[in-house]
Amino acid sequence: MPPGDVGWRGESRLKRDMTHHFLGKAVVAAYAISVVGILAGCSSGPSSQDAAWKLVPVSDVNKLVGEWEGPVKKEHATFSEGSVRLIIRANNTYLFAGQTAAKVAVGSGELEPKDGRLVGNSDRRTVTFTLYDHKGKSVVLVEATNHDTGEHYRGELTKLP
Repeated sequence: MPPGDVGWRGESRLKRDMTHHFLGKAVVAAYAISVVGILAGCSSGPSSQDAAWKLVPVSDVNKLVGEWEGPVKKEHATFSEGSVRLIIRANNTYLFAGQTAAKVAVGSGELEPKDGRLVGNSDRRTVTFTLYDHKGKSVVLVEATNHDTGEHYRGELTKLP
């Protein structure tokens, strides 16, 4: 059947060939984006093999006092869920405000040093703040669990000037 002739579904052969060509490219592009996203999601944060991340033990809250900000994602997610702004105070308390496309969350709690980290536990959530030096820059790795939903979150926060 010459190009332009109508096939058994009423579509031209040229149109069908072009559709298959572009559909194939779209599938390959989607696969490539997925792989890159998974690799990016797995590569962020400290790793035992990555010497660029050095654990900085925290024995009191003073090393983390100030304002911090960064992306947060649900456990096992490939992409960031949203962002959070965190204030850690010298009186061993924290305040946070987080935002995603769908919701806003705010909260506060008390902190205590434990095993080189700052830990907070309340009726609503458990949080752990771990300080790292990453290529000369202070980064706080946040791990949080929402007791109401059971959802786990991770974030990498940097100190605001």
